[in-house]
Amino acid sequence: MLSFYLPGQRDNRSSPIKTMRNGRLTNQINGGLYMKEGKVIVVIHRFGDYIFGGFVNYASVIDHSLNRVVYLVNARGHQDISEYRDQAAGVHELSDIEDYPALEAAMQSTVEEYGHVDLLFAMSEFDQINAAKLRTQFNIPGTSAEKIALYRDKIVMKERIQSDGLRIPKFLDYQTSAEAISFAEETGYPVILKPKLGAASQGVSKAHNRAELEEILAAIEAADETESFQCEEFVTGPIFHIDGLVQHGELQFIAISQYVNGCFAFSQGLPNGSFIVTDRLPLKNRLTSFTEEVLKSLELSNGCFHLEVIDRNGQEAVFLEIGARMGGAETPFLTLELYGVNLCEEWIRIELGTFEKLTIPETGIHGGLLQFPEPPCVPAEVVHVTSIKDLIPEIFHEQIPQPGEIMDGKGSYYHISGRYMFRGNSEAEVEAAIHKAIELFHIEAKPLEASAV
Repeated sequence: MLSFYLPGQRDNRSSPIKTMRNGRLTNQINGGLYMKEGKVIVVIHRFGDYIFGGFVNYASVIDHSLNRVVYLVNARGHQDISEYRDQAAGVHELSDIEDYPALEAAMQSTVEEYGHVDLLFAMSEFDQINAAKLRTQFNIPGTSAEKIALYRDKIVMKERIQSDGLRIPKFLDYQTSAEAISFAEETGYPVILKPKLGAASQGVSKAHNRAELEEILAAIEAADETESFQCEEFVTGPIFHIDGLVQHGELQFIAISQYVNGCFAFSQGLPNGSFIVTDRLPLKNRLTSFTEEVLKSLELSNGCFHLEVIDRNGQEAVFLEIGARMGGAETPFLTLELYGVNLCEEWIRIELGTFEKLTIPETGIHGGLLQFPEPPCVPAEVVHVTSIKDLIPEIFHEQIPQPGEIMDGKGSYYHISGRYMFRGNSEAEVEAAIHKAIELFHIEAKPLEASAV
């Protein structure tokens, strides 16, 4: 289902009269006419509420008086842009923002009313494939349906990286369980099975032996998902997430962080944190160089990126995966707090051509983040969460649920047991604070019947 709103339209209120004059959009309000120059820009927006609610303000980075900006949103995204909805040329609310025919219809309507679309923004990783398909179908500049695979399909990205001589884990795009078992026997256990298009370690499994692998493969096959999975070598070493901005192929911002536990551990019920690499300069420089090689290989020359790397034996960077988007959880908020850089808004400026070089201190910034997953007994009602902010001076932000809140198992990295950001005087101090927080954190919750949620 799709609903269309014109600027100024509130439910059944009348809206401005729109006409086309010499190929330009003209609004007639109170008997007057004014011309609108600039670009036609479409934004697919799903963020809101506890998932990046209010993080990006499109009206602050896109001149809505100069450009005709049309939003394709879900209900959450619609609420998130409510403060400046009246500045938009139009808003299409979709009941399912991943419904491509509905997106296509909204885009066709936009083209018919305003002409060729000049730019299409999609900040969420889960919208990027559809956005790329729309760009290709409607001849919009930017990442195409063919190119998006480099940033969403783990097989495609690793094949490209490997062809350019960079280190990747051994992997197999297997077709049968027998092929996966043969790969594991040859490569050695443990092995990882993960979706080709997954994110945040959703659907990822680790098999320590053949019996576990056969069980995992059977479950994948029973769900008719074999074609969606790959089998991968398990590489030992600390894992890093590298977040940044690139313009014309040159790094404009980079923050390298080492995981504590990591995303896979979080999916298994353990806390996940990270701290920014600030004091180990040889490591920082080596991973920065590796990042530049990866971006060049994958032709990611403009925009935002979230790269994950394993440092094998502290000597060799091994590519895991990349997203052409900002990192999730606390990463964008921490970047804004510590560096004053809004990754989303600067990404938009890069695409618009209004980006200005950032001034970032070379030293003196030390920080980290930490998330505690939902209780294992979901659905559950929160009974008590112990605040630890006053116990650890490095914590500058704590977000914990209140007694009575319901955890339903769908909170991802956002509606969870605890969210923390840290600031300290050194990398080691921040790391120690994260480990102390893990030790002190405590939540009590009581299980609920699923029907009660």
